[in-house]
Amino acid sequence: MPKKLHFAIWLLLIAVFSCEDTEIQNNIRVLVTGNVIDQNAQPIANANIKVYADADAFGADRVLLGEGVSNASGSFNITSLFGPNQLFLVDISSGAQYSTYRYQTNTEEFTPGDLTFDLQTVALNAMTNFTYNIIRESGESNTLHYRFTYFDANCTEVYEEGVLNESLSYCNNTRVIGSTLDDASPNAENISFVVPLQSQVEFAYRFNEGDEISEIITVNSADYAFQFSY
Repeated sequence: MPKKLHFAIWLLLIAVFSCEDTEIQNNIRVLVTGNVIDQNAQPIANANIKVYADADAFGADRVLLGEGVSNASGSFNITSLFGPNQLFLVDISSGAQYSTYRYQTNTEEFTPGDLTFDLQTVALNAMTNFTYNIIRESGESNTLHYRFTYFDANCTEVYEEGVLNESLSYCNNTRVIGSTLDDASPNAENISFVVPLQSQVEFAYRFNEGDEISEIITVNSADYAFQFSY
C-alpha cells in the first residue's frame, strides 16, 4: 500500500473515532455517597471526592460532574451530573500522605435504580517514603543483586452492572524495585519509593554468586530510612 494512502486512511480512522463526545444529561442527577476511613478505621475528614465522566474515545474530554469533601465523621454525599458513558469515575484522595481510591463503572450499560452510587466504606492507607542506601565496603570486584518487594496501596475497583470485577480491578498489587551493584555502579544512594505505613517490605539480596538471603522490614515510622552495606 502506498505510504500516502496508508497515511490518509490513518487520518480518516482518527477522525471517525474522535467524533464521540462525553455525554451529560442535564435533567438527571445522581447521588454519590460513602464513608472514608484510614487503615486504623478512623474517619478521614476533608477527603476530596471528585466525580468524572469520560466517553473513552479519541478526542473525548473527561468532564468533572461533581465534587465535595468528607465531613468530620468521614461521610460524604455528592450530588452529581450524569450521562451514559464508557467511564464513570469517582476519585477519592486526601493529599500525598494517603493512598488513593477510584470507583469505575460503565454508565452506558448500568444506571443504579435509585440513582445512588453507594461506595460504602473506602479505606485510604497512610503512606510514607521508604528511602534506602546500599554502600559497598567490601572492595572492588564484589557484586550485589538486590530487590525490594512491597505493596502499592492505591486502589481502582471496577464494577460491572453494580458487581465488583476483581480481575479488572487494581488494589494492593505487588511492586518490585531492584538492581545489580558492581564496579560500574557500586552504590545505590538515596533511592525512594512510597509504601503504606505499618506495611512490610521484603529485602532480598545475593552477594556475588552466593545464596539469596531475604529479610522482612516493617515500616513503622514516617520517612523510613534503610541502610545496608556489603
